[in-house]
Amino acid sequence: MKHFKKILERLNNKVFACCAVLLFLFSMLPLWYLAFYARPSGDDYGYSALTHAAWLDTHSLIEVLKAAVTTVINNYNSWNGDWVTTFLFSLMPEVFAPYSFWIVPFIMTGAVIAATWVFMHEICVKIAKIPITDCIIYTSLLLLAGYQFIPSTAIGMYWYVGSVHYMLPHAVGLLGLAWLSDFMRTGRRSRVLLLTFSAFFVGGSSYFTSLLLFMVLVAVFVLGWRKGRKKVMYLLIPFLVGMICFIIQCKAPGNAARGGENFGFNASLAVYTVLESLRRGITTIISYLREKTFVFVILFVIALFGMGSMDKATEKGKFSFPFPLLFVIFMYGCFSSMFAPEVYSEIYDSIEISLGPATIRYFVFLLTSALSILYCEGWVMVRIKKKKIFSGEKYRFRILFPGLLAAALFLLADRDWMHVCVDREAVEYVVSGQAEDFREQIASQMKILLDDSIKDAYLVPTNPEQGPLMHMPVTTDEDAFTNWAVKEFYRKDKVVMQQ
Repeated sequence: MKHFKKILERLNNKVFACCAVLLFLFSMLPLWYLAFYARPSGDDYGYSALTHAAWLDTHSLIEVLKAAVTTVINNYNSWNGDWVTTFLFSLMPEVFAPYSFWIVPFIMTGAVIAATWVFMHEICVKIAKIPITDCIIYTSLLLLAGYQFIPSTAIGMYWYVGSVHYMLPHAVGLLGLAWLSDFMRTGRRSRVLLLTFSAFFVGGSSYFTSLLLFMVLVAVFVLGWRKGRKKVMYLLIPFLVGMICFIIQCKAPGNAARGGENFGFNASLAVYTVLESLRRGITTIISYLREKTFVFVILFVIALFGMGSMDKATEKGKFSFPFPLLFVIFMYGCFSSMFAPEVYSEIYDSIEISLGPATIRYFVFLLTSALSILYCEGWVMVRIKKKKIFSGEKYRFRILFPGLLAAALFLLADRDWMHVCVDREAVEYVVSGQAEDFREQIASQMKILLDDSIKDAYLVPTNPEQGPLMHMPVTTDEDAFTNWAVKEFYRKDKVVMQQ
């Protein structure tokens, strides 16, 4: 028994942090391996046709950027208003080099991982004074849950246009929130400049992350007005820049073309959107409870470590975690606001909704839930600190270790999560041979598409089983959108699938 206790004593949070990082990185290996099978399709080609032509004709980056601006103008007037991300849509890697698409999943996941770490480090270490090892644990666990049960792997990493449209603004928005916190904490004006860049990027790219950033900016402005009016006045700069970019996005003629002539702002619809978003937030959390039990086990583990973190934080930190109920309500408001763009657009039947909104909502849910748990635990620890209920050893042996054991036993008993996690889908896709079939079929297509002497391209069919990947196949209808997009990108007279 004493020997076993000595082993447990060695399991400090540094060990747990290393294990959490390794677990997350190991879980990402199948997803990153599939990056070398990923291919552009559909919109990836459509938005990049002009820039690809400019590169082939001139090999001039300036001409490519001019073509990107033309793409933005064309789409702004005819299809969608997210002008910042449309600019990036047109710079898909294969504009410059064939078979370079493999880098996209690494860029998209890398951006979200880095931004999540910067955000969590600012909130946990700099504000709450939590040990950095604990912050590493929380960040790794949140990313593990995020990517293993992501609603759409295509949006998350394998579809260039989808991931740029949703995940990249999410990452930039998290950086913006970290820079906002840094400015309020240190007063460094350089952070206002960085926050303004974030507001510019997000305002011109994502309705979802724009709402999140605006809500937090307004909350910080109101809460900081009494103690530091001069400081919070600087926040008007990023707020106004973000709002101008957001309005430019909303006012795009392409929105009306896509949503119909009646598309626009309506006050009664706005009220309905708020109420319906709050309702859907509750129903979605209930559905998560039924379908994503693994996620709530992760949140439970974060709560276990959080008690020890807040015990340490309250010893040296000055933050008193006031108004926990108000904080939780605000976090729920941030989460439920992620439904608003979808609810609003549903009125207009012509607007098709992808899994992008569901993916962003899920990532915001994870962050807001974890922050709510840690904040409430901080409030509790501040109140009971003087009573000396907790001590380091008692906490670890009476709460942390038994709790971790209970979580492990629950996951072993209820293994449904293993059947729906993304890693299983990725491994099965590779082991079954379907991934290799897909690669060979794409190689056969590319041989034809890259041959400038062939103007009428008749392609072999691709494997319909795509696993976690994203591919919009060319069809037998040469007038279909994907056929047209591939034809324009590779400068063919005709692109059609062989029957």
